[in-house]
Amino acid sequence: MKYVLKGIGLGVSLNIANRLCSFIFSTYETLNMMFLPAVIFGVVIAAFLVSDTIPHLFICGFMGLLTMFFSEIFIVSQLFSPLKSLEFYLTGLSVSKFSIALAIVLTVKHIKISDYIKKDGASMNKTLKIKIIVYALISAISFSYLVLPENAGISVLIFAVLQFVSLWFVVPNKKRLILFIPILIMSVNCFVSANPIWKVSNFIISILLYSSMFIDFEIKTDSFAFIGNIFTRLAASFSRFLLPFKWALELNSEKAPTIKRIAIALVIAIPSAIILILVLSNADMVFSLKTESVVGYLADFINPNALFKIMFGIVVGLFLFGNLYNAYAEKDKEKREARHFNGDLIIINILLVTILVVYTLFVVIQFTYLFAGTTLPDGLTYTEYARKGFFELLTLTGVNIAIILTVVKLTKAYGGKWLQCTKILCHYLCAITIILLVSSFYRMLLYTNDDGLTRLRFFVMVFLGFEAVGLIITFIYIAKPKFNIVFIYMMIALTYYTLLNVVPTDYIIAKDQIDNYVKGQREELEYIFTLSPDAVPAMETLIEYTNDDELRMKVKKFVEEGTSFEIPDRWQRFNLSVENAKDILQRIE
Repeated sequence: MKYVLKGIGLGVSLNIANRLCSFIFSTYETLNMMFLPAVIFGVVIAAFLVSDTIPHLFICGFMGLLTMFFSEIFIVSQLFSPLKSLEFYLTGLSVSKFSIALAIVLTVKHIKISDYIKKDGASMNKTLKIKIIVYALISAISFSYLVLPENAGISVLIFAVLQFVSLWFVVPNKKRLILFIPILIMSVNCFVSANPIWKVSNFIISILLYSSMFIDFEIKTDSFAFIGNIFTRLAASFSRFLLPFKWALELNSEKAPTIKRIAIALVIAIPSAIILILVLSNADMVFSLKTESVVGYLADFINPNALFKIMFGIVVGLFLFGNLYNAYAEKDKEKREARHFNGDLIIINILLVTILVVYTLFVVIQFTYLFAGTTLPDGLTYTEYARKGFFELLTLTGVNIAIILTVVKLTKAYGGKWLQCTKILCHYLCAITIILLVSSFYRMLLYTNDDGLTRLRFFVMVFLGFEAVGLIITFIYIAKPKFNIVFIYMMIALTYYTLLNVVPTDYIIAKDQIDNYVKGQREELEYIFTLSPDAVPAMETLIEYTNDDELRMKVKKFVEEGTSFEIPDRWQRFNLSVENAKDILQRIE
């Protein structure tokens, strides 16, 4: 019954959240409303869904969904047009998958918000508590002012530097700040590049890096537990959202009871007043008109963009507070014994031999047709041959690595000749995987030479280089599995990703396309006009080469659109790539 009532509360809360978003933002059509409703809905869903067991979580979730659905049907039919109501639900529920995953992690790990509020850092002295709260305030304010402005450039880098300096003075272990280096590199991207493709992924990866910054990684073992610990730490950071408010009340203990009573009263009174006003507005036209007049008058004094930045900044500040608190929280000294599973060496070896026979035949064909240049059957061109099956081969390299890791894990406890045979087979599979990787790279190279370089092709080619490094490490791991290879893989992937943040990808792509056009190997350049202003320096060469007035005008129009914005020109938006493009525009006019 408890979780049925929680589900009803979830449905009602989502309905109220939808009404509040409609009430605040419905008159502002130019506002980008994707983030704020998503944050509000996400916090509500995660807070209500956390339960004692997974079945209880599903009971709460389904009951919440039913309550929201039927209450929304009633309210829409009685009070509102469905269009605006649906708009906010679609934007708000866009983050529901992440919130559900977070709630499942909290439930499985038996993490409750109340548990972390009770563990209020009693062992911490007053000075340390004040430092952590001040850090949260600095983070909230600086994030709102430096990161959230549209097209933020140099200010994002300033925010990252400010974070590093702030953490340097408050973290218990400064060595862990080495994981902040990738965040700094990603923030450089906003300053030197105008390419927007990394913004969302940079934000998500930065959150994961913050969550893993103070986790103990066991580099000398092959335990994968740290992956779950990252998400557990992430959930714990969100679960401590109320803790700084409790600390603030403790610092002012005399007025704390009164403040609590006022807060409880407001939490109950404000939603009740809103619902009552909505019902009475539907019952009386005169009251409805007066209410709309008052709402319109108040709306003139509300800057929704500023409101969004303040609320989003508060959420980020509270998250960073929880993450820093995790660094000081008492560690659980009780360690669970790891469960080990052993495989059958004979079965594993037979399976490996079967797989390797098929792969060997495939490699023979690769050398015969792809590398040796033998004539292809049925008039098939090398470009068509290279294009077909590339991503299937790339997927197989990942599957092979997973097979090798699984086999090593299952046979680690064995010894003797059968184990040596298994290692030889794994080394052979690793060598086959390297050949598949070379084949994939060569196919992509042929494809690129024919159709030109694109973002996806560039990313894949760089990825293949980093995967080759991973395979070399895998070769070593098969012989001596005495280090955490998954952690190594993650560091290689992180290096690959941060490198892409600082490499001028669009410039390299545009230069390749334009060079081929100048050499007569391409007939059109439509793709370069889909890139960011980072590509403008390469286009300057095109302006000097071509006599096609239509193409010259197209380039000028592209540069003008990439460097002119309807928003005010503020210092936070200073970007080297955009400024360079503006200088080039003046030269080519």
